[in-house]
Amino acid sequence: MARLAKMPPIEEHVHACTMCGYCVPVCPAYQEAGWESMSPRGRIFALRQYDMRGPLDRILRRQVKPGEEFAASAWECTGCGACEEVCPVDIPFDTLWDDVKGWMVESGHPRKELEPYLLNVRESHNIYGKDPKDRAAWLPPEAVQSESPEVVYWVGCVASYEKQQVARAVIKILNAAKVTYKILGPEEWCSGAPLARMGYRAEVEKQIMPHNLEAVARTGAKALVTACAECYRAFYRDYKDWGGNPPFSVYHVSHFVEKLVREKRIAFTKSLPQSIAFHDACHMSRVCDAYASPRQALKFIKDLKVLEMVPNREDALCSGGGAGFPDVYPDQAANVGSRRIEDAVATGATSLVTTCPHAERHFDTVARQRNMKISIVDLAEMIAQAL
Repeated sequence: MARLAKMPPIEEHVHACTMCGYCVPVCPAYQEAGWESMSPRGRIFALRQYDMRGPLDRILRRQVKPGEEFAASAWECTGCGACEEVCPVDIPFDTLWDDVKGWMVESGHPRKELEPYLLNVRESHNIYGKDPKDRAAWLPPEAVQSESPEVVYWVGCVASYEKQQVARAVIKILNAAKVTYKILGPEEWCSGAPLARMGYRAEVEKQIMPHNLEAVARTGAKALVTACAECYRAFYRDYKDWGGNPPFSVYHVSHFVEKLVREKRIAFTKSLPQSIAFHDACHMSRVCDAYASPRQALKFIKDLKVLEMVPNREDALCSGGGAGFPDVYPDQAANVGSRRIEDAVATGATSLVTTCPHAERHFDTVARQRNMKISIVDLAEMIAQAL
């Protein structure tokens, strides 16, 4: 049996839980599995029992020690933050589950399905294990980088290798506003946000974060711009929480477009007469409290009708594509994604628009598998089409 490492310092939060159950029905994984042991309250109950174990439990050999069964439940989590949103005593579930997964990894209960991502980032600095030299292969001919950039465009693993149309869209936006920019190419490592949600936060904090902060700071740019909700979360929240303190401003492209419009540096000239459904990406919306900026950016586009999915904003359903959930629980993840796509279809929209390339990639896969008739588009692509 694997040795159980020392419990992380989460006792205060574990015992703060009132067992009210508000977190149970909002959990996407629970909605699919139906077992309360897999819900936030169920996991907290198990942690509390372990923390309160006494001599009699040891004498009677009561099984209060978290093991493989508990570890399996720890990863039955999309990392969406819905449990934290509804918690009446403000337990920071978003980071607590990262700590619990890290504890299980340290205790010899990792998820084998997720270990390749860690190895890929260690060896190639991206979650796909692709050649770092190809990280900037998507650059269009019109991209002109500056040695004294106003901003660093942080591309992210998905846009660098899998959804390169998103990267090209951001370049089109920056060019249209005459913003001087630079990308880091092979010096841009995975932000680490996906790994932190998989239980590998310690490695991200010690190895990845210092490199990325230094690489951006070396350019002298005063701001970082990204179109990836997870990369935005990493620089805007995670790195700060871990003491990184980026010496530059951090913008999601939707925030930056708002800034460019206010400064009269960009204008939307093309009409896009269509209806789109907007999906609140968890790591940008609930986790970073950024609900207004993507909606405002879309409002700048002429004749574009933005339809709200139900539920939305702080109550929005997760895509099911985060925290390694599709790798560990593929059927549940597909069902969660399918339900969210159905929410978009119900609005009558022709496209589902999101701010997260990871969610976009997951939605794409589910829509193809289940023959769902709606296109999946990144917000940066939509903005670029209107320039």
